[in-house]
Amino acid sequence: MRALAIPMLLLSFACAANTARTENQPRRLLAEMKAACGGAAWDHAKAWHERSTAEIPGLPLLQNEVWHDLHSLKSAMVSRADGRVMRATGFNGKTTWLKGPDGQVRISSDPVRLRQQRRDSYLSSFGWFFPDRFPATFNLVGEADYLGERYLVLNVAPKDADPFDLWVDAETRLVRRIVAGDESADLSDYRTFAGVCTATTGRQRSEPGGPEMVLRVIEVTTGEAAPPTVFEPPE
Repeated sequence: MRALAIPMLLLSFACAANTARTENQPRRLLAEMKAACGGAAWDHAKAWHERSTAEIPGLPLLQNEVWHDLHSLKSAMVSRADGRVMRATGFNGKTTWLKGPDGQVRISSDPVRLRQQRRDSYLSSFGWFFPDRFPATFNLVGEADYLGERYLVLNVAPKDADPFDLWVDAETRLVRRIVAGDESADLSDYRTFAGVCTATTGRQRSEPGGPEMVLRVIEVTTGEAAPPTVFEPPE
């Protein structure tokens, strides 16, 4: 049995080294993704304030104003068509709410809905750039081809939220595709606002083969903290 001591010891060191490499791969990729998209400028961003449009089949062009608190995952959005509010939504960290064109406010604290909302808020707030701020488990699934391009697929499972996959361009380290359950979004036309980058075109489907919604970002600011009341349900 003594003859096995050294080989077994070497095997344990090899297993530990492999585990460390496996754990370090996502961390290294996340660091490269952040560096490719603004680097340290993200650390100075307070909130994400965005103006954008949404093209949805069968509806008029929507003008969106969006707020994301980059320190709490709180979020809110107001969608207008021809100056009229069509829809307002928000997440204050505890509940989600929706105000429709009828003026009625619907508030939900359903656990399933909250897990989805935390996922969506994490996505919209680029939570993977803040792993110390927003705990999550990262797993580098492997490589995949999509529309003739090669991607690294990173599975992200934020705390108390549904998981999703980031498809990262193997060359540029920019996120080009997001898959969350049955939903997917293809991202393109990256631009830099206030030192950080974002895709300015997103083609989103709620299910494979379903109708496509096109989001186009017009303007983003990050230096101003979001008004606290913007995340609360309207009275």
